[in-house]
Amino acid sequence: MFFRKLKLISSLAIASTLAIMTSGCAEDDAEEIVGICPIVVSTIPIDSAVNVTLDQVISATFNEELDPETINTDTFMVNGESALIGGIDYADKTAFFTPESNLLPFTVYTGTLTTEIKDPFGNALQEDFVWSFTTIPEVSLSVSPDASGTVTGAGLFNNESFVTVEAVANAGFEFLNWTIDGTEVSTNETYEFEVNGNMALVANFEVMSLNTFTLTVNAVNGDVDVNPNQTSYNDGTSVILSATPDNGYEFSSWSDDASGNNNPLTVTMDADKAITANFTQYNTGQICANPAVDLGLAGDYAILAKSGISTTGNTSITDDLGISPNSSTSITGFGLSLHSSGTYSTSSLVTGRVYASDYAVPTPANLTTAVSNMETAFTTANGLAPDQTELLAGNINGQTLASGVYKWSTGLLVTNSITLDGGGVDCAEFVFQIAGDLTIANNTEIILINGAKADNIYWVVAGAGAVLGTDVNFSGNILSQTLISVDTRSSVVGRLLAQSAVTLDGNAIVKPSN
Repeated sequence: MFFRKLKLISSLAIASTLAIMTSGCAEDDAEEIVGICPIVVSTIPIDSAVNVTLDQVISATFNEELDPETINTDTFMVNGESALIGGIDYADKTAFFTPESNLLPFTVYTGTLTTEIKDPFGNALQEDFVWSFTTIPEVSLSVSPDASGTVTGAGLFNNESFVTVEAVANAGFEFLNWTIDGTEVSTNETYEFEVNGNMALVANFEVMSLNTFTLTVNAVNGDVDVNPNQTSYNDGTSVILSATPDNGYEFSSWSDDASGNNNPLTVTMDADKAITANFTQYNTGQICANPAVDLGLAGDYAILAKSGISTTGNTSITDDLGISPNSSTSITGFGLSLHSSGTYSTSSLVTGRVYASDYAVPTPANLTTAVSNMETAFTTANGLAPDQTELLAGNINGQTLASGVYKWSTGLLVTNSITLDGGGVDCAEFVFQIAGDLTIANNTEIILINGAKADNIYWVVAGAGAVLGTDVNFSGNILSQTLISVDTRSSVVGRLLAQSAVTLDGNAIVKPSN
């Protein structure tokens, strides 16, 4: 009796358990073997989630394994502003919905799992499972009018977070304000605000009131063509000045609010400007029969040096360039191309020819003679009897000097433009004997008047070297016992004859005519 009682109790327990397991499962056509119903235990994103990323894969995890055939686009759906298109996958109790494209920002999406989802035994989800979530908002930026400025700070941001955007005006425009749907929200270029859903900000700019400037052009012994020729110019306008000399004169330089000897000259109007074109009287066909300093073959070169010639920047050399006894490898920055004859090289920076000691004859023989003539010319010029000594203690700033021989036992510093007056005499010559260094300060000009010519001016430098600063407009032949250095944008009408090296930086060197 005891054994039967235990068996009865066991049977009742089993029956009771089966009743619990089958209770609550819907009837369907399948023969139920186990009565456990599919239940959704978790979702990604969770119900009511916010700030969901736009590349989110949507999933639901169940309490048991399912029949994969029942997980499809008819039983697992996601809707936003419209039904999403995506792929369905199932693995390890989890159904996945992968959208075909990114979700829309700050949009409520609803996921639905229907009662057609079943487990392998035919037990179905008892009722549709529905949940929703909201994606992350987007801050978008634009400018008005087009191309009036630039903006930074757009992107995806959590709702109720704080964001900073910035607007920068393009040239010719100035910032006006930020607007949303036409309503002004800030007048500051840098604007901080709290994100409240999708926000489309417009940075508004307006055209600046343009400044206008006047240009005054002066010329004596010549004319200047102004293009465009207007009474006033908008800020940033480019104006081209072309100088034309009268008969018996040649253009030498620009002065006042311009410098150098580029002709034509391009001027950018960013202020009121007055510019003077300078012209010098040239020697009408006369060649000086007995020059104070005979350059010999050295006079054939715009630049002649013994140890090195180098350049950086946009340099232009008018006439020949030579080096000896060092070879062509000591000429740097010119992009030399050896001519097929092997006697000289060419360069896009040199209008003449480039000669060096390692090139084929006969040029090197002439080059050796030219270097010897350069050394002799230095000795001759430095040994001439002076007309004046120690003029203004080594500083001749702002002076007008007549032709003659000037001597300094120290260096010579020129910090303000000087004028050399030829006195209307053909072949008026100027010789400056400098025992120390020659230093020409930035923005200094050597002005020639009344027939003074660069060809008849000799700067004889016996010190450590001759140094021309930036934006210098220089005239004359430099005979240096050592170095000649010309800084950025300076121009020279004359010759650079150095017994060591010549260094350039974006300069125009023009050998004068006789």
